Amino acid sequence: MRKISLSPWLGGMGSFRLFPRLGTLAVALGALLASVPPTTAQANQKNVLILSGGRGRVSINLMESSLRSHFAGPVNFSIVDLENPRFEQKAYQHNLAEAIRAGYSGEKLDLVVAVMTIALQFAVQYRDKLFPGVPIVFMSNISPLPEKVWPGVTGVESTSGVRETIDLALRLHPDTQAVAVLSKPSGPENDWFQEEHAELLRHQDKVREIDLLGPATPELLQRVAELPPHTVVLFQLYPEDADQPAFGALDVLAAVTERFPTYSILPHLTVGHGGVGGASYDPAIDPVLAGELAARVLSGQRVDDIPVVQNSEAVVSVDWRQLRRWNIPESALPPGVRVLFREPTLWEQGRKYFLTAIAVILLQSFLIFGLFWQRSRRRKAETERRKSEEKFAMAFRESPLAISIVNLKDGHYVEVNDTFEVQTGWKRDEAIGRTPLEINLWVHPDQRTAFTRELQEKGTVRDLEVKLRRRDGQIRTSLGSAEIIEVHGEPCVLSVFADISERKLAEEAMSSFSRRLIEAQEAERTRIARELHDDINQRLAMVAVGLKMLKQDFSHSEPRTIRHIDATCEQVSGLEKDIQALSHRLHSSKLEYLGLEAAIASFCRELSERQNIKINLHSHGVPEDLSNEVSLCLFRVLQEALHNAVKYSGTDDFEVSLIGASHELRLRVHDSGAGFDPKTVRDGHGLGLTSMRERLRLVEGELSIDSMPKQGTTIVARVPLAHDTTPAGTAA
Repeated sequence: MRKISLSPWLGGMGSFRLFPRLGTLAVALGALLASVPPTTAQANQKNVLILSGGRGRVSINLMESSLRSHFAGPVNFSIVDLENPRFEQKAYQHNLAEAIRAGYSGEKLDLVVAVMTIALQFAVQYRDKLFPGVPIVFMSNISPLPEKVWPGVTGVESTSGVRETIDLALRLHPDTQAVAVLSKPSGPENDWFQEEHAELLRHQDKVREIDLLGPATPELLQRVAELPPHTVVLFQLYPEDADQPAFGALDVLAAVTERFPTYSILPHLTVGHGGVGGASYDPAIDPVLAGELAARVLSGQRVDDIPVVQNSEAVVSVDWRQLRRWNIPESALPPGVRVLFREPTLWEQGRKYFLTAIAVILLQSFLIFGLFWQRSRRRKAETERRKSEEKFAMAFRESPLAISIVNLKDGHYVEVNDTFEVQTGWKRDEAIGRTPLEINLWVHPDQRTAFTRELQEKGTVRDLEVKLRRRDGQIRTSLGSAEIIEVHGEPCVLSVFADISERKLAEEAMSSFSRRLIEAQEAERTRIARELHDDINQRLAMVAVGLKMLKQDFSHSEPRTIRHIDATCEQVSGLEKDIQALSHRLHSSKLEYLGLEAAIASFCRELSERQNIKINLHSHGVPEDLSNEVSLCLFRVLQEALHNAVKYSGTDDFEVSLIGASHELRLRVHDSGAGFDPKTVRDGHGLGLTSMRERLRLVEGELSIDSMPKQGTTIVARVPLAHDTTPAGTAA
């Protein structure tokens, strides 16, 4: 961007008397502008000339930013500042036009932006001479436009704020009898004067108009002094330059505001300098709207198709200090008025101190409340702790379980209850201060070692079955749990044991009975299987032989009888096979002579052929020296599991695996059929699963069932192996 300021060449207010003749000025100005090298723009670069009539650089910057945000191409801006006290002279404007024409004769302009009314009037008057055919966008024009806007011209028309300013003055001073208008007889101020005169005609029945037209002189000040009481002044004298003689518009303003309430449609001129207030358009809106219009023009839209935009929203501003001076309450102000220079209230002046004090008071109150709350909470906690200790002491002493507390550091008993005395035979006074080793309580040291290790690793022990020795030497079986607690700041072990000696005896008796019952059952199965195989099956074989011999006695002339004998032979043969299969189910000779792995393979093959199903068998690492008891247990579990699966699963595909490891042998039976709810089994249904669990319990094994309706069933039987058992896959 390049900016050409004509004020140094056309003369400012300070150089008014040194201003050269206009002819010489035009030559010098033309030479200056001709010496400025024109900008070499790119093919698509747009050149915009800004004629500034006095709005200032801030508004022009806003307009440029708005244009660039709505137009993507490159734009080159040039600014010509028209503000000069001689601008009203026709000769000055003519020479200025010649200078601009000479300076921009070699540059193609795409748009002219006129800022303020004087710039718009100048651009329209000399457009054919300076930039013919170039569209014009104006902004901050407050003079009335013609009914039909000039061709090729659009822009933003701003409200003058005359009506709002007069209404504000008469609202705040209802006893006003006269309105004095201070303005120049020519220039923009004269346009404002004409609009003020037309507006005051609306109030001619209430107030009279006094016109004080002329420059800022002592004579004008004398006329102001002669104004009658109850007069409101509309001040429209705009300062021309800082280099003006000693007496100027600001001196008149200072004198006027001393005697009369003063208003203006230029609030920035009077507010803060003794004036009460005034109304004007928002200066920040005009540049934004003008930038949008300029972007539309540069984008190729015809300027005649773009209507003039109205910035008709007047902003009313008042000086709070003058409201106080003229005894005007703020309640009398219309809504939306901006009150400037308001003195801070006592709260605003000492806000940070007040907030600090309030914060300190609140903090102290909070701390005091917290102390009382903490004290109340501590008392409540102490009361609850005391009640809890009393309850614990009562439950501790009267519990049917043997409870003891042992210091974790030295291992001495800290406290025991009455049941402990009964179960161990040691009195409380005899046990406290001694360790379990000193009273020889543990029968097996390895159990004590396992108990101590698990307690140190997990901090708690659950359902540990141990052998304890009473004082009289009697061995009792107990089921205990323990965890680490804190007693008077010392880590201790709380142990709870229940005497299960009678229950263990009953379980052992039941286990012995179950073992004998299963052994008797197996013996009976073996007897029946042998009778079926050795006696009944042989008889059926003899019947089959007899039928075949009978068939030979008949001649071929009796085919019907022969067919009947053949059918009977087939039935006897089928019955033979069924009895043989039943014999194998009752007692597998392969299990007895070939081992578990071969017996399971034979059973799966026979069941697959008989039921027309598919059984995938996988075995690995099965020990060769399994005991008959373990082999028979797993064989019966497999029989029961497969029979149940074939009967209830609804599928014909099954998986069986028998895997041996160093510490256990695992049998797994899986199907993807209907499944069932294991809870039904736990509630007492399913005698087959109960029988499997009972068999596994006799060999210290366990059974797990994983099944859900419509999601299949998996049954896993695990049997622990002796340490000296050798898997078949690793033998020799």
